[in-house]
Amino acid sequence: MTFSFKDIEHSKSIAKETSLYTHNRNEEAFFMHIENYVIFHRVPTFAEFVETEAYLKSEHQKNGQDFIKFIWPEDCEIPQPIISYLGSNDFSLDVLELYAAPPGTFVPTRIYETPSDVRVDWVNAENRSAYLSLSAQADKEVSEEFAKQKQPYTQAKFENPAFRPIVALCSDEAVGSIDLYLKEDSIEIDNFYVAIDSRCKGIGTALQQFVMEHADGKTVLLVADAADTAREMYNRQNYTYISFRYELLKVFK
Repeated sequence: MTFSFKDIEHSKSIAKETSLYTHNRNEEAFFMHIENYVIFHRVPTFAEFVETEAYLKSEHQKNGQDFIKFIWPEDCEIPQPIISYLGSNDFSLDVLELYAAPPGTFVPTRIYETPSDVRVDWVNAENRSAYLSLSAQADKEVSEEFAKQKQPYTQAKFENPAFRPIVALCSDEAVGSIDLYLKEDSIEIDNFYVAIDSRCKGIGTALQQFVMEHADGKTVLLVADAADTAREMYNRQNYTYISFRYELLKVFK
């Protein structure tokens, strides 16, 4: 089966849809870049991009949003006139890569032995508060305000039947977690996080191993930043590169 970035997208409210783009918006999380953006269906002309930028800026200003974000079509390059425009208009550009690990192909890279008192489990009623505490800890690495704003959003994810997070616990304290989204043929790894004091101890590998052991024949998907050194680890673990896409972000001062 062939996978694409469409397999890691989650349902959001569509504010507007045209033949050129879809404007996704989450009115419960206006502050989150990953929830509010325009995704192009095809490569726009320069004039089309500038027109779409003006539309999205106007819409976001109505909602007090201090950013605009665009997602480029998968495996498509950005034309040079638009590249030049982005550079002179304070856009940041990220290249994201989609990887897949078919059933039975994952190779653990256990550089460090996982401590014997660390156990990995599905998030449940008993460990949910520990998971939420760790999620807040991760969000505070962005800012205290971001962590506060995101709490209701994190809680709401449990209403999604496809959402199945896992957590690594040490003496009932969460030290690592992964958000999983289960579909018919795939499992998406999202928000892969290990507490700062618990890194380089094999916990990340233990979390991934748990995912693979419970994949039930499904392909495991993850997205990596092309500039992130973790890409090398994913390659060693036998993940296969599938495709790339650009994400463009501008934050207004």
